[in-house]
Amino acid sequence: MSQDFSADSRSARPAWLRSGRRRGRIAAVGAVVALVGATLVGCGSDSDTGGDAEVTDSGSSSLSADAQAALDAAYAGLGSDLSNLPAVTPKEGVNFYVISCGQSVSSCSAPTEAMMDAAKTAGWSAHMADGKLSPDGFAAAIRQAIAGGADVIVPVGFDCQAAQAAFQEAKKAGITIVGGGGPDDCSPKLWDSERLWLDGYTGEQMWGTFGQFAADWAFGQVGGEVKAITLTASTNSWGPWITTGFDDQLKKLGNSTVEQNIDISDPETADGSFIQKVTTALLAHPDVNVLQVPVGGWLTSGLYQAIVSSGRQDLTIVVGGQSDESVMDLIRKGSDNGLTLGAIPQAQTWGAWGSIDTAIRVLAGQDPVEIGEQIQAVDADHNLPDSGPYDGSVDWKSAFLTSWGKA
Repeated sequence: MSQDFSADSRSARPAWLRSGRRRGRIAAVGAVVALVGATLVGCGSDSDTGGDAEVTDSGSSSLSADAQAALDAAYAGLGSDLSNLPAVTPKEGVNFYVISCGQSVSSCSAPTEAMMDAAKTAGWSAHMADGKLSPDGFAAAIRQAIAGGADVIVPVGFDCQAAQAAFQEAKKAGITIVGGGGPDDCSPKLWDSERLWLDGYTGEQMWGTFGQFAADWAFGQVGGEVKAITLTASTNSWGPWITTGFDDQLKKLGNSTVEQNIDISDPETADGSFIQKVTTALLAHPDVNVLQVPVGGWLTSGLYQAIVSSGRQDLTIVVGGQSDESVMDLIRKGSDNGLTLGAIPQAQTWGAWGSIDTAIRVLAGQDPVEIGEQIQAVDADHNLPDSGPYDGSVDWKSAFLTSWGKA
């Protein structure tokens, strides 16, 4: 799959960001806001010493220049300041349904709750239908929304092909469909709009960015020699995109390998059988030092405890994708078992409000705009909020409220 990030192995940044050029109001987050991760020292002064040079970070550990550069890129990340959002008036009397991928998993339930809050703030009636972590469940939930007289539906955590027939029924019923982060991969397309991220990025590239920064962070954490097991969320198209982003970036960084990839479906998540698959693979590969997990809800629904129980004290775990408050709590708690934990989280609440902003603009006859939720590495020492979920470092809520005339 194409992952055209136009990045070299040192900066791992798209060329238009490295050159300083900006498209519209979008900017690299590192140039817009002061990030916690900017406290690293020695990053610039050693840039001419070559890949084998040793630099010292704020934790007084020695890293090669390449490992330090990878960490810097991951901590800075990408995103938008949401300046100059066009004004739009929410349509009145809208009956809104959010279709959750599965309320039993926090990575689905957290953005679902945030989306309902945003819809109510816009003045709409808000309802939830639970997709219960299976394509049949997604379809049943969409049909529940149709029967409930929905004017707008937003699917959270799954793409169009996962429930194509049900989306066709919703379209035939005149319902506006807006993406909740996943792609409209049906042919022909059925959604009125996907949720747009940054100007110039496709949905595939957005999801690949989670994997890209996960590879950068893991590479820096282990000192520049990754031996990884990757997990792929196989039910939806965005799952392989994360894995491909991770794989491609490891190849650019060099001196690293993926020892095994494990496909995990939503039904395996629902019944917990994926945990045995992962722990078995870890036992079979004692030399693996990195586990890449695309969905934080997998970690907090039993996988993390199973890894602790297995005694793998030498493992670095990176959640390269959907991470909610429960993952942030794990990072805040810290580890007394030798495990190193980090995440490349979605700013899920920001994204949820962005889907409502997209729906408001579609109903008003406006073009949707890029909502630019921040993506950057979070660990115990960098970019970790004091409490709650990761929300980025931009006052995105005020930007949306002002735009909607609700400030």
